[in-house]
Amino acid sequence: MELLEGLSIKCVNCGGAMYVDQKTASYLCPYCGSSVPWTDENYYRELPITFRHKPVQVIDGLLKLGHVEITQPLPDNFTQLLSKEYRLRSVDDKLTLWDTTTTSAFAGSFTLEFTCPSCGATVTGVSTQNIFTCKACGNKIGVGQALKPGTYKKEYVMGVGAESVPPRAITFGISSEEAQSAARELVHTYPEAFAGQDIDQRIAQTMTAVYIPFSLSDLSLKVNVKSDRGDFTTYQEIVDWACPDTTLYDVRLLDYLDPWDFGEVTPFDPAFAEGVFRVAAIANNCSRVDIIDYLLAERIPLDLQAAFDLTTTAVVSCARDFRKHKSGSLLLPIYYVDKRAQDGARDKQVRLAVNGQTGKAAAVLLQSPTASSSLLGDVAGTLLNHTDKEIYHTITPKTHKHMSAESTIRMSPVPVRKVKAPFLHQVLPFKQSVQKHGLAKLYFWK
Repeated sequence: MELLEGLSIKCVNCGGAMYVDQKTASYLCPYCGSSVPWTDENYYRELPITFRHKPVQVIDGLLKLGHVEITQPLPDNFTQLLSKEYRLRSVDDKLTLWDTTTTSAFAGSFTLEFTCPSCGATVTGVSTQNIFTCKACGNKIGVGQALKPGTYKKEYVMGVGAESVPPRAITFGISSEEAQSAARELVHTYPEAFAGQDIDQRIAQTMTAVYIPFSLSDLSLKVNVKSDRGDFTTYQEIVDWACPDTTLYDVRLLDYLDPWDFGEVTPFDPAFAEGVFRVAAIANNCSRVDIIDYLLAERIPLDLQAAFDLTTTAVVSCARDFRKHKSGSLLLPIYYVDKRAQDGARDKQVRLAVNGQTGKAAAVLLQSPTASSSLLGDVAGTLLNHTDKEIYHTITPKTHKHMSAESTIRMSPVPVRKVKAPFLHQVLPFKQSVQKHGLAKLYFWK
C-alpha cells in the first residue's frame, strides 16, 4: 500500500464534482454547467470518421454485384498469430512474446491510498490509475502531473506504444458491475457449457476493462456454397463493421460483440480515462486482410446454417469487398474474462467478453484439435480446416439501446443467381436457388 497526493477536481464556481469530457477536452460541472479546459494549450483535434457507404446498384430489380464478381477459395492456412496454438494462450502469455515492457509494468503495479482533499475520507485504487472517485463524497481526484494530454504512460500500453493508440474511442457506457451481471446471465442461460469452469468466481475476480483498437469499414460478400441441401450462392453485407486491429485478444470472440453505435465516437486520451482499465495498441504484426479472412472462415458457415436451417456447409469460394471508412481507427470498450491460468491447450478453455457500450455478452469454448486439422482432399475448392468446432454463445441486453444511423448492421445472407451481364443477380427464394450437387463425397463444417 502506497500513499499518494491527490488533486480534487472540483468546480471553482459551485464546488461540485466535475467529470471528464473527452469530446471537448475539458472538465464539466453537471451542477452549474461550468467547463474548464484540461490545459491552456490547444488540445489536438482529430478528424472525425468519414463514413464511405456505397449502396448496391439495383437495375430493373436486379442487384449489380460487380464488386464481388471474382470469387476464390478462402485460405485454409493462416499466419502463426492466427493459429489455434496462439489463440489458446492467455493475453499475458501473448504479451510475454513481444511486449515484456508492459508485462513488467503491470506486474509492478500496486494498491495505493490517499486522503480525499474534499472530505478527508480514505480513497483507494491502483497505481495505473490517473483519476479516482471518492466513494464518500463523490468527488473526482486526479494525479496532478498525469492530468495532461498525452501523458498516459507508454509502458501501460499493450503493444508497440502509445503512438499507435487511436485518438478516438467509444467510452464505457456500462459499469463493471453491469458487465459482470451480463456475463453471469449468459453463463446461467447455458449452464452445461460452463460446467467445471468456476466461471462465476472468475467473472467477479478477473474481469478486466480494456480499450481495444478496431478499424471500421463496410463489408460485402458473395459466397458459393455446398450444403446438405444442395449448392447455392449468397450475397451479404455488413455495414459499419469493426475489425480487430490486434491479436492480443481473441478476434473471433470480439466479432460477436456487435452491434456498435458509432454515433458515440469521441476524441480520446487515456490520460483522462477514469477507473482501472487497459489499452491495447494497433498491432503491425498481422495484416488486416488476414484477420478479415480468418474471421470469415469461421463466421460464414455459422451464418449460413442459421439463415437457411442447414446441417452441413462447405464454402467453395468467396468474394469479399471491404470499403474502409476514412479516419476509421478507434478504440472500443470491452470487458474481458480470459482463460484460467491452469488450463492447457488440451483442456476446454472458456473466454468471455462484454460489449462495454451495450452490455451484450459473448463466450467462446475452444481447445486444441485432437486429430489432424486437414479436412481437404481435391474437393470442390478450399474449405475450412477445423476438426474441432468452436462453440459460441451470446446474449443480448434486456434493455434495448437506441442506435444512431451509424451503427453496425449485419444483414442476413440472401440467395442470388447471376442472370445477365454485366454482373446482374436476381434474389431468389432459397428453394429456387438450390441446385443438387453431383459429388459423391463432400467435406463439411458441421
